[in-house]
Formats: sequence, C-alpha cells, structure tokens
Amino acid sequence: MGKSSMVIFEPEETKHLVYLKAALYETLRLYPSAPIERKTVATTDIMPSGHEVHTGDTILISLYSMARMEGVWGKDCRDYNPHRWLSEDGNKLVYVPSHKFLSFNSGPRMCPGKDIAVVQMKTVVAAVVWNFDMEVVEGQSIQPKLSCTLQMKNGLMMILKKREI
Repeated sequence: MGKSSMVIFEPEETKHLVYLKAALYETLRLYPSAPIERKTVATTDIMPSGHEVHTGDTILISLYSMARMEGVWGKDCRDYNPHRWLSEDGNKLVYVPSHKFLSFNSGPRMCPGKDIAVVQMKTVVAAVVWNFDMEVVEGQSIQPKLSCTLQMKNGLMMILKKREI
C-alpha cells in the first residue's frame, strides 16, 4: 500500500485559522448538534420572559429556535454569517456570552471537552477543504430533522474530487 498523498494538519497548524473557527461556531449556532437543551430549576425564580419557575421544574430550551431569534442574534439571525464572531480586523474572535451560544452548554455546565472538540473540528475541516474540491448535488431537498441530535432529513449528497496537490 502506497503512502497517502492526503495533507493532514497538526492541531498547532490550525491555531491561526480564526475564520475557520468563526465558521464552525456559526454552523453550530444555526445547526447545533443537540438542538434541545434540558435544564432543571434549582431555585424558584422569574425568567426574563416574566414566567415563574419553581424548584425542580424542567425547562426545555430550543437551541435551534434560539439561534433564529432577532432578540438574541439580531436582524440577520437567520443568515449564515461567520463575521458575527470576528473582530473588525478579522484577526480574533469577539466575546459572545456562553448563555447566547449554548452548543457547548454554559456556566458551570460548560462542556469540558469544548476546546478539544473545536481543535478536532478545525483539523478535520481544514484537511477536507485542502484535499478535496466539493460540490453539493443539485436538486436536493435540504431539510433538518430535529431529534435528540440534529440530522439532515434526507442526508446531504455531495461530489468530492481529490485535489492534485
């Protein structure tokens, strides 16, 4: 078996790919892996919406819907816009409170593997983009399927062609 001609990046090589990280965050904002978050109320309180919640109540948060709320993300909330994550010069990410971007949960329940997951996503996406020309097959019905994990209802047909590097 011959040596692979695929370029595989080391995590260190992807550290400077700020736009890629912004694109991944924007993808996770609009299409979170787990589109619904379940919380249990610790103490009786009043939500920002004015609803009273009691100790032990269960609250379901639709991350999928929250990503499409103007009050949270602005008028372009339904648009795919990685620039919302970038500083004006595009050299770094801007701070976004974790309670707005719940793909990795927030506060003391923040996913401890978030940084590792982001590094892995960056290395995989960088390798795929570097090694392949990609094209979405025309005429597909591209729809999400909401369940405990977000999926494509009909999958996503693509044509990948190995780049000659």
